[in-house]
Amino acid sequence: MDSIGKQTADREMLDSLSRALGVSGFEQEVGSWYIENIAASVDKSFSDTMGNAYGVISGTGNGKNIMLEAHADEVGFQILHIGENGQLYLRRNGGVDEQCIPGSQVIVKTRKGEYIPGIIGKKPIHLMSTDDRKRTIELNQLWIDTGLDVDEVRSRISVGDIVAVRANWMWLGENRISGKSLDNKIGVYVLTKVMQALSKRKPLCNTVTGVATAQEEVGSRGVVVAGYRTHPDIAVTIDVDFSTDVPDCSPSRYGKISLGQGVVIPINVDSDFGLCLQLEHMAQECGIPYQMSARPHATGGTNTSRLQLVREGVRTIALGIPCRYMHTPVEMCDMRDVEASIRLIVEMVLSVE
Repeated sequence: MDSIGKQTADREMLDSLSRALGVSGFEQEVGSWYIENIAASVDKSFSDTMGNAYGVISGTGNGKNIMLEAHADEVGFQILHIGENGQLYLRRNGGVDEQCIPGSQVIVKTRKGEYIPGIIGKKPIHLMSTDDRKRTIELNQLWIDTGLDVDEVRSRISVGDIVAVRANWMWLGENRISGKSLDNKIGVYVLTKVMQALSKRKPLCNTVTGVATAQEEVGSRGVVVAGYRTHPDIAVTIDVDFSTDVPDCSPSRYGKISLGQGVVIPINVDSDFGLCLQLEHMAQECGIPYQMSARPHATGGTNTSRLQLVREGVRTIALGIPCRYMHTPVEMCDMRDVEASIRLIVEMVLSVE
């Protein structure tokens, strides 16, 4: 496939992934997408009761057991209450930034499997007092309006149904993509491409298990089950990381991470220091663009903080894809960083002895 054909295929792949709903606790569509796209590349695939989706490339000999994981869930909502006029009130699943969602188009997925469109409404600014305008908006001041009358709403939608921002990915320039749930569908995309690339290098010495994990945004729950089941020697988490190349994100406070400058290799207590140094050296040797980060916090923020505690302990590292505007409907990533992530992970797996 030539470069133009490959670019088209990758965009179609990303487009189909963007439409898969994956609100935390309800990741089945993303898990199914992942298994479908790695089916020809792995020796076996399956899902578990938590909603984790697995693909395994079996190694030969006495190689290592390597786990690669990217969380499949996105921040979203569930229906908390149906109002007297059919408005739908929400409870968040994960850390949604409610300041950014008024006016968003959303999809309600019902327990009957229907997809019902709606919009997030709020009190018009004309009717707000001066004090109201100064206050930070709260989630209970927002609602979903489906345009349906109350009887139809009550017959089709139930408390507990899930809500996600409507797929809205768009390309900005040649390399940048923006939209909802790039955290962490772009990580699932990287995981998928890595598994596809590794299958072309068979036979592998090491066994590689790639897992699209559930419920990261609500406490890194699925990865604990996946880690216990996989029992890896080494585990790599693939997730987005904060890009600080925007106003009001001082490098002196958050470190300097920029879009388009490469994969992020974090050095904090969640990542094995030896693995950090190995990956830094590997990136230098292979000419893969990378950025080092101590991260704003010593621990937490990705699945590694819980994965490294599974069983007798796991050597972990979290590789980051720089992302602007995290947990809003307009997250932004750069495909050059995505490609750097894919290359570095493939090289790492092939080099582990």
